[in-house]
Amino acid sequence: MKYKNAISFRQALEERLAKKSKQEGIDLAWLRKQVAFDRFLARIFFETQKPRWLLKGGYAMELRYAQIARTTKDVDLSLPFAAFDAAKEKQLLEPIREELQQLAGRDLGEWFIYLIEAPIMDIEAAPYGGARFPVRVTLAGRHFTNFNLDVGIGDAVILEPEWLEDHHLLEFAEIASSRIPLLPKEHQFAEKIHTYTLPREGNPNSRTRDLLDMVLLIEQGALDHDKLKKSLEATFKRRNTHSIPARLSEPPESWATAYAKLAQDCGVAKKNVNEAFKLLEEFWNKLYKG
Repeated sequence: MKYKNAISFRQALEERLAKKSKQEGIDLAWLRKQVAFDRFLARIFFETQKPRWLLKGGYAMELRYAQIARTTKDVDLSLPFAAFDAAKEKQLLEPIREELQQLAGRDLGEWFIYLIEAPIMDIEAAPYGGARFPVRVTLAGRHFTNFNLDVGIGDAVILEPEWLEDHHLLEFAEIASSRIPLLPKEHQFAEKIHTYTLPREGNPNSRTRDLLDMVLLIEQGALDHDKLKKSLEATFKRRNTHSIPARLSEPPESWATAYAKLAQDCGVAKKNVNEAFKLLEEFWNKLYKG
């Protein structure tokens, strides 16, 4: 049914999310973020045929592999091939924030309000800069949830985006689902390999989740080898930090506990870091030797 005002809509939504949380054993805070993420993305990609932005990161994985991918606290957006002057990064981030705020301010008939705040940090390995923007979400005049919006600028995306639908969480209110363009999975894998192998000059690599995501992509049999090689070549050329490695180094020993916790909470078959790296190494060797 359709709701006449924000208060009645919020009450109905809260009741349904609480019921779903109890029946399916899903964390209520995560369900609230899913709704907030989906409606934010519905605004960003409203009636888009040739998207300027693409969804990437953990939530792209969650849309592909619902129930088995890891949960995430962030929404990651890519602005492919955008020109960006790193020396003027702070000045140029404000127009990006303003553009996203304008898109997020669309009225889609469900009373969500999004406020994108000033950036708080740089994004690691974005080829032409990027930043994290805190986002506050309100509904019916009250706080609903918060999340971080990570924007990466200049990704070398050479493949067509994947299009997926959101989680259909507002069908009860006759609000249609939205179609969301995703960074192609081959390119997402290429970016994760780049970050995994990035020389850090003594700084530890703490991105355990990248290994988990690569394992999930491999286990799902989702990667086209030709497309992957082209994406790897484009990504490493664009980022220009190091060459595509012939061999992969083992992850730090410190990842063991963190990986096991992430793997326990999602649906990957490889539940410990040694098994995960063995799978990744075998896949990599086959990719470049097969």
